[in-house]
Amino acid sequence: MKGAFVVEVAGMDLEDARAALARAIASGALGPGRTVRRDGDGCVFDDGRIDVGGDGRVTFALSLVRLERLRAVEAVLLAATVSAAATLGWSLIVYASLLVGAVAGGGYAAARIAADRAGARRRIGALVASLPVLVGARPK
Repeated sequence: MKGAFVVEVAGMDLEDARAALARAIASGALGPGRTVRRDGDGCVFDDGRIDVGGDGRVTFALSLVRLERLRAVEAVLLAATVSAAATLGWSLIVYASLLVGAVAGGGYAAARIAADRAGARRRIGALVASLPVLVGARPK
């Protein structure tokens, strides 16, 4: 997942903004247990990268592969459960119950993956929006 936000950080505070961003991510702003290192115009963490450009643009690239795999496994389990329940509980024919299970699993996976992506974008947006405050609150 890739995206960009615009933030109001003065040109002289770019390095401070990059350092504050790395500190915030390391302290758990995007979730616990992330390893962060500074790299060029931004920082790199376990499954992504956030850069603060000189023009006030903050770009990010985030990999949600682990969550998407988890959602796929959950969807398969849900589809199997719904198919079995449709066959045994509702007395549907096997091919109809497989269709009902597939629709339930696919819908669940699509909804959860969309929610995960929206949540990640919302967390990054909140972090970027708080960047001027983080730069202003830096230790002297």
